[in-house]
Amino acid sequence: MGAPLHAEMGDALGQASLLDSTHAGQLHLAYMDYFAGTAMASVMYASRPEKRKWVWHTGLRNLGYGTFTSRDPVGSETGSFSASDVSWVSGISIPVDSNLTLAVASWLGQSGYAERRSSFAQLDLSANYFRRDRQLRVALNWRPWGGMRTANAGGVTGGFESDMRLSLTKGFDNAPFILYTTYDEMQQWDLAPEGFYDDTIDPLTGDTLPNGTWAFGDRLLRHLAIGTGLQLGENLAFRFGYHHRRRQQLRLNNAPGTAGFAWGLDFKVKRFHLAVARNTYHTAGASTHLSIRTRLTNR
Repeated sequence: MGAPLHAEMGDALGQASLLDSTHAGQLHLAYMDYFAGTAMASVMYASRPEKRKWVWHTGLRNLGYGTFTSRDPVGSETGSFSASDVSWVSGISIPVDSNLTLAVASWLGQSGYAERRSSFAQLDLSANYFRRDRQLRVALNWRPWGGMRTANAGGVTGGFESDMRLSLTKGFDNAPFILYTTYDEMQQWDLAPEGFYDDTIDPLTGDTLPNGTWAFGDRLLRHLAIGTGLQLGENLAFRFGYHHRRRQQLRLNNAPGTAGFAWGLDFKVKRFHLAVARNTYHTAGASTHLSIRTRLTNR
């Protein structure tokens, strides 16, 4: 969800303009268990200086890929090594008026893979338009620049591809549910593998077998992630989502399972807000997301 109506601290990692004065003084802790030893942990804090409208945030994120076995050129084991990315993020969110907020955030980090060490940086620009009276939020996130340099591998450098994402969320006055949609990878129209829509030739008969896929519709859906949220009470909410491109890329033809689907549960206990979610990437496993948020100050 790139534009939740009730934005939480953790949402700012992907969309800094979602931060506002209500997040000042909050501490956000999150843990995400991806698959096969890959996990991510993050911590973030937000603050608003006295007599200022803008909100400042900073935090750390560690993405560990697990431990691997190292081997020499003939295949004999020589030990083990780990791989991980550690990054620091900081930025400001500036309200232009009661509805529009602009933000900028920068990422600096280091990636380690065995003896290889790389440094990377990235810039995020975002805008957020929120109409509380209409329960409508539209958010745009753009990553115009980013790159990496490997220090001990001949000084190899590389740039990250630009990325743009547009999200929209709509709630209703007389219904307990919310609708979400995100259109990502806007900088590129065709996200399908090369030749995905081509017809094939039967190797036995030589006949042409039509592909049958509606190319325009599939190209459009590969950009879309959709979902809905159900408010079960003041302190309890349930969410469900579907990501078409993830399902097309990661499902097995003979056993698609629930690849591309996700669900989440949010609940509040006194001063603590807890959230848990489950994302299915493949029949081999799914990722578990856990976050805890609390306020360190009374402001």
